[in-house]
Amino acid sequence: MDGDALRAPLSGVGHYVFNLARELDGLLPEASFIAYSRLPVAAVVLPSRRWQLHTEPVAAFRRLPSFVWLKTRCRSQCLRDRINVFWAGRSLHPRLGRAARTVCTVHDVNYLVAPETMQFQSLWSSRLFFRSDILTADAVLTNSSGTAERIRTMIGAKVTGVVRPSVTSRFHLSEPTGEMGIPERLSRLGVKRPYLLSVATAEPRKNLGAVLSAYIDLKRSGELTDHQLVLVGPTGWKNRALKKKLDEARAYDLVLAGYVPDELLPALYAASDALVFPSLYEGFGMPVLEARTCGARVVTTDIPELREAGDEHVIYVQPTVDGVKTGITKAVSSPKPPLMLHHTWKEEAEILANTLSVKTESRIASAS
Repeated sequence: MDGDALRAPLSGVGHYVFNLARELDGLLPEASFIAYSRLPVAAVVLPSRRWQLHTEPVAAFRRLPSFVWLKTRCRSQCLRDRINVFWAGRSLHPRLGRAARTVCTVHDVNYLVAPETMQFQSLWSSRLFFRSDILTADAVLTNSSGTAERIRTMIGAKVTGVVRPSVTSRFHLSEPTGEMGIPERLSRLGVKRPYLLSVATAEPRKNLGAVLSAYIDLKRSGELTDHQLVLVGPTGWKNRALKKKLDEARAYDLVLAGYVPDELLPALYAASDALVFPSLYEGFGMPVLEARTCGARVVTTDIPELREAGDEHVIYVQPTVDGVKTGITKAVSSPKPPLMLHHTWKEEAEILANTLSVKTESRIASAS
């Protein structure tokens, strides 16, 4: 598989690939697993000891853009190793043709729905290869039914199945959410109750400007007198205007928590008054799923993909400042919803394992 998805620290896509790959260990006991990456060993998080890591041996080639390395150097390694099936966990694949079968996972169609929010390299790699890579894959899996429908209507490709994200056991809390305290590591950052929470990379698609504007307006009107706003997530891109809004919000109990380790997220969700996640577009929306599994209130955008991540207890709004304000006001005055029960990674990995196995068997049969 494309091992660059496993770059540390794991991103949203990285967690998805990692957790599914870990479940494949038990579901495909006879398989040999290889992750191909231009990154050095120390930069890649492997799912288990069964996974081999084949890295780029030439230092100069490690500096290639990920999609260029995938199409050239990774392709050469796959042909050399005579693999049976390639899992393209980040959609693009090395075009192995008849040499191997390809199973492609699609997480979103950002370059068609929200191209203005993307970084230059990601946008142009998608424009150059996304459509043709999807159409030439032997099987196409998506992370949501919403993404599957967009692939069918916008790309014209057949979708083999839907493999939704799940959550790990740490998100299944053993105590009532109302009793959750603030971990000391978060307290040192200045986090204290009551607070609103946002978990997102600071980039245009996440619509953090609307979150900040809504929060500041509610603070000024006296509706959120005691609340903090805690922003969790790495620095993103195309956020010059957002930086100005962040500077304005510092006077209103804003906490910039930055990257928060996975083990602290459940408590952070559970102790919040609400997760505010008015993204302009998502292929699924992991923070919504994680927050609801922890029993948190959630305010998010009313689009099919985010409804798929949430449930009937989520407050769905339009991703405008007024929409976010209405959602926050409703959330902080509502009782805590029940914990949301969810499927497991193993259940979802079974769909992937079956797809990989079928493709492998079909190649072996045709070769013989």
